[in-house]
Amino acid sequence: MYFENVRQWQGTADVLTKELKRQIEHLKLSIEPPALRTVRSWRAKQLLSQPKGREFGFRQILEGLATTLLLKKGWTLAAIAQILPSFSEETLEIQILAEAQGQDPTWLPTITATPLPLPTGHRPAIHLAEDAVVLFAQGIIRQYDRVLPGQQIVRQEDSTLPPELYQAMCKLGRLYIEEGQCDRAACVHTVLDNARYPLGSERWGLGIFSQSDFRFANATIIDPDLRVPTSDCAEIANLSGGFGENNVIEHRLYTELCDATQRLGGRRQHKAYTALRELLGRYSLIGQRQLFDYLVDNDLTPLQGMIIDRFFDLVPDIWLIDGLAHRCAHCGTLMRPHPNNRLFAQGRCPIRQCIGHELPKVSEKLDPDKDILRIAKPQILTYWTGPAIDELKIFDTARENGLDAELYPESDLCDIAINEKAIGIDAKSYTSPVTLALRLNRSIGGLIYYRRRILAVSDRLIEDNPSYISTLKSTLDKKGDAASLEIMSVSSVIDFLKKMPYANQT
Repeated sequence: MYFENVRQWQGTADVLTKELKRQIEHLKLSIEPPALRTVRSWRAKQLLSQPKGREFGFRQILEGLATTLLLKKGWTLAAIAQILPSFSEETLEIQILAEAQGQDPTWLPTITATPLPLPTGHRPAIHLAEDAVVLFAQGIIRQYDRVLPGQQIVRQEDSTLPPELYQAMCKLGRLYIEEGQCDRAACVHTVLDNARYPLGSERWGLGIFSQSDFRFANATIIDPDLRVPTSDCAEIANLSGGFGENNVIEHRLYTELCDATQRLGGRRQHKAYTALRELLGRYSLIGQRQLFDYLVDNDLTPLQGMIIDRFFDLVPDIWLIDGLAHRCAHCGTLMRPHPNNRLFAQGRCPIRQCIGHELPKVSEKLDPDKDILRIAKPQILTYWTGPAIDELKIFDTARENGLDAELYPESDLCDIAINEKAIGIDAKSYTSPVTLALRLNRSIGGLIYYRRRILAVSDRLIEDNPSYISTLKSTLDKKGDAASLEIMSVSSVIDFLKKMPYANQT
C-alpha cells in the first residue's frame, strides 16, 4: 500500500501538521494543508483519535487527510467526527487514494443494499411520479433533521431511513422499471446526490419527469452547493397536508429567532428581529469585532451567545484562498476555492442567486490573523442570505427615494412595508413557479394585512424561465387571497418605487 513507510510514524501536533502537508503534496490532492492551530482544534474536537498522553500516530495522519478532504466537500466537523470512527485504517487508505485518483468516493462504510419491494396498484404514471416526489421531499427534510445535530448519518438501512424516504425510493424504482430501465433508486446515496439536480434533468433520466404535464420538472430538492433542502423541497413536502410545518428547516430557524427576540419584549422585539435578519442578509461573512460592534449598535448584546452559536460558524482554513477570506461583491458572503482555477481563480460564491448570474468578483479580502472570521451556517445562507439580495435591493431603493420603508416589519409580516400598512412587498426566489403558487394558494402570509400586496419575482429566475410569471399567475387561485396579489419582477418593483415620490407630489 502507498502509506507503508509511515505506518509506524509518531509525532507531535507540529510534526503531524508538517506530515499532512507532505502527504497532500505527494498525493497531489487539491486541498490546502491544515495549519497547526487547525490540527490542535481538531484534536480538541476529537476528530483526531489520539490516545490521551500519547503522541499522534499513523491513524491520525489518515484522519487528518480525511477531515481535510471531507471539509472541502462541504461536510461539517460534527458530521466528520461521527463518521470517522466507523472506518478502519484500511478503508481510510482506500478512500484517500481514491480521492487522489479522482474517483470521488462516497465516504460511507460499505453497506449491503436491501431489496426494495415494488408498490402495488395501477394508478397513472403521472400520479405515481408526483406522489413519489412529495414523499421524497418529506423524507429528505426528515432525514436532514436527523443528521443536522451531528448524532446520525445516512445509512442504507430500512429501519433507520425515514419511512417517507423509503416509500419514495420504492415508487421511484417502479418508475424506472416501468420505463424499461434498471432501478436507479435502490441506493439512498444515489437518490440524494441526484436531488441536487432538477427533477426533469438528464441526471434523473426519467421520461415521466420531463413530460410537459409533470408540474415539478423544474424543482430542485437539495441545494447543489450548500447541501440543504431547498424552498421547493419544503413546499412540495407540505402539499399533502400530512407533513407539519415544524419539520421545515426554515420554519425552525424562524421559530428560534422569534423565540430569542420575544424575550426582549414589546417594540424592542420587532427591532431586534429586523436587525438580526439584516445582519444575516448583509454580513453573512463577518469579523468578530465587527459583529460585536453591530450587536452593540442594535441593542442586541443580550442575544450575543445565541447569535454566535446558532447562526454562525468559524471560517475554516480550507475555505481560505492564499490565506485570506474572499468576500463576494454581489451578496457579501464567503467565496469558496474551486477546482476550476481558470474560471474561479478568486473563488466561487455558493449562493444560488449568484451562481450562473454574476461573474465572480471579490469586494475585499479578510485576514483571519487580524480578526476571528465567522460565516453564517449553510441553512442561513440558503433561506435568508440568498433571498435577501433582492429584499435589500428593494428596501435600499425605497429609502434612497425618501419613502417611509420598513424592513421585515413586525417580525416578518412581509419583506418590505411602505407607508406602514399601505403597501406590503414580498420578494420570492423559488426556482419553480408552481411550488410558489401552491404555497400562496394555501396562504399569502402577512401580506394579508396590507392594502396593496406586491409579490416581487427575482429577475434571475425570469431570465432563466421567461414564462415564470405567466406560469405563476395561471397556477394561482382565481378567488381568495391569492387573487389579490400583484405579481411583478424585482426590477419592475424598483422602477415603481422610484416613481412613487413623484406620484405623491401630484
